[in-house]
Amino acid sequence: MVEQAPAYQATPEPATPARLASVAAPKLPEVEEAVKRVFKDAAVVHPDYKSSFLAGDFNGDLSQDLAVVLKPEKLDELNAEYPNWLLRDPRVPHNPRELLRIEKDEALLAVIHGYGTNDWRDPDATQTFLLKNVVGSDMRVQNGVEFVKSNSGRKLPRPHGDLIGEKLKGSEGYLYYNAATYLWYDPKTFKGEPETPGAFHGRKATRR
Repeated sequence: MVEQAPAYQATPEPATPARLASVAAPKLPEVEEAVKRVFKDAAVVHPDYKSSFLAGDFNGDLSQDLAVVLKPEKLDELNAEYPNWLLRDPRVPHNPRELLRIEKDEALLAVIHGYGTNDWRDPDATQTFLLKNVVGSDMRVQNGVEFVKSNSGRKLPRPHGDLIGEKLKGSEGYLYYNAATYLWYDPKTFKGEPETPGAFHGRKATRR
């Protein structure tokens, strides 16, 4: 079976993406509505995180996306064979033959990609990555220009949109989109982006 991944629009210079028009900051009720739209009752906005959601153009398609920390509620639905999202661990290379599982009480980060004129608030915005092992502290949105300036002199990846900076397991790093999936950038250990099996760069993915 060929896995269908969320569509994207590549930017010519990922480090300096065009900026979105000013939009209203996300509010908890509408964030909860977006989570319910994608996950039904399988997960909820995590109550233990003070800053549990962020908005930015994370996949570089000039549409605002939503990143939100989730708490699992129904493991059988989250671990279904054919979920309505892509489960990934950005800290390890993706292996399509390896089955990832969500554990009880595991904090997850969902990134709901924007669609249409209402971005992530749109009723049809359901294309989502569900990410393991990347929920840290001091989570913040950082654009490409800020990212390059703050990491001057280091080997850098080529993100396709805004990044999420945070402290994870005692180290500062960034979560970013590379045109196929979300990856983790550690300034101290980065040696280059891994080859991504089944990358869909350059082709149009069917919307689900």
